[in-house]
Amino acid sequence: MLLWTGLITLIVGIGLSISMFLSQAWPTYLFLIFCGIGIIQIFIALGFKKIKMGWQIFLSILPFLTLYGIIAKDSASYDIFLIPDGYHGKVVIEYGVQDGSKEEFEGKWRVYRVPANGHLKTTFTLKGNSIRLSDSKYYYVDKNGNRKELKHFCEYCKYKDTTSLQVIYGSLSTSNNRSFQDFIIDIPNYDYKNKDY
Repeated sequence: MLLWTGLITLIVGIGLSISMFLSQAWPTYLFLIFCGIGIIQIFIALGFKKIKMGWQIFLSILPFLTLYGIIAKDSASYDIFLIPDGYHGKVVIEYGVQDGSKEEFEGKWRVYRVPANGHLKTTFTLKGNSIRLSDSKYYYVDKNGNRKELKHFCEYCKYKDTTSLQVIYGSLSTSNNRSFQDFIIDIPNYDYKNKDY
């Protein structure tokens, strides 16, 4: 059992490594680790032919648990952005600020309460190496705490909504060992690209 699992793990790891390398995507090193685990499984299966079935099952599951743990550690957080009702313009989230707003959660979701000036300093640190821009939730919040969800602008969609207020693209940057995320709340007509937010 362990020998076959090792061979399959090695082949899948090689295939994923090649595809990630060719598409210049990350995390290629994860799949190289996956290949290494497959090779180790093969050597263990060939070197110790009388391994008990329980150990074979454990060593067969190990690469999947390892890969899951690494990806979960490096994956982006789930974010909810609460923006003051009526705010237009650029929103900046500055991560890892000691005297920033305290961490707040709703289940697995991180909650960011953006102030009226649009610049939030938070004690949250950036999780992983990316942001879940399209999976994040953006809400206008009125004075009574009522939420109204904001749409995401789809730049590449065939039918674009260019008349209503939406969340327009975002970026992630680092400066002076600090991470920043920004996005724009505006009507995505062609004027927004020429605005200086």
